[in-house]
Amino acid sequence: MDENLRNRMGKILNLAYEQDWSKKSFSLHKAQVCAELSSIVYQDVQEYELKKASRIHLVASDLYRSFVRSGKTSSILDALNGVKLDARFFVVRGRYSLVFGTIFNDVVILAVRGTVFRKLWDWKANIDTEKFYLRGGRFEFFPFEFTATDLGRQYFHKGFFESIVPQFESISEQIKEKTNSVSNLKIVWTGHSLGGAMAAIGYAIHSSRNGHMLLADEMPNDAVCAYTFGMPRYCGLGVICGFSGPYHIYRHADVIPTVPLRRMGFSDSNREYELTESGGVAPTERTDAFGIANHIPKLLTSIKSHSIEGYAELIAKGTGKARP
Repeated sequence: MDENLRNRMGKILNLAYEQDWSKKSFSLHKAQVCAELSSIVYQDVQEYELKKASRIHLVASDLYRSFVRSGKTSSILDALNGVKLDARFFVVRGRYSLVFGTIFNDVVILAVRGTVFRKLWDWKANIDTEKFYLRGGRFEFFPFEFTATDLGRQYFHKGFFESIVPQFESISEQIKEKTNSVSNLKIVWTGHSLGGAMAAIGYAIHSSRNGHMLLADEMPNDAVCAYTFGMPRYCGLGVICGFSGPYHIYRHADVIPTVPLRRMGFSDSNREYELTESGGVAPTERTDAFGIANHIPKLLTSIKSHSIEGYAELIAKGTGKARP
């Protein structure tokens, strides 16, 4: 058992128990818990990832990069099984995403990260085929009723969508297995980088579960909120207007939140907070002016600004509570 991981998880749980997760409003303290769990999930490194890790996965986490360079595998679930912590844990491993579940009291936090089989730059090959339309396009299959609102322009990034939504059934099975009752559970989605985009989509579909949206029927209860960090854009304006969005925290020097570009039809999340070097956050409006081209001369800065550890350190500075 990894004693360092056990001690760190214990401290994260202490922070989590201090929060009122029934309140849906933005909280930097909740963001700290989610950032730490989004960091922990990079500590699960399987054999196949040691050889196939792409640059985006390596720059996303200092800890993940150290595992890959050392050639050593690591399993969160194996390390946490049997330890005496006031929580239950599970891991759902898919081809394109890994979901680490933490259950305490009536709260379930789902921390998502992308695997080496999902690369950020997939959208460049053919942007049209990377849009998953909910209605009015080539992927029409949802049983929407006729309304005065045109839903035809609602689409998600296809690659991110197919990475997380097929995992719903497995996630639900794990939650039901680990809890005595699934009624009144508060489910929180979180993730960083590619995992942030997947968590945002998971939250959007999960929180919109009703008679018209069948994809999330297997998921217990409704999602209460989502916190994402340094995520790429994951959908068009129609989804931003029609679905619940995450609290997205980003850094000005981080290149990842500037792609895919707006002119390709992708939009910013409607609840975004810029994380400053002092640890403060403020609602802001981004543009593509900083863009990929302007990041190239500052590539090293952009890489450093994207790491989940960098996000977690600044958030800890903002809350005044040291990182676990």
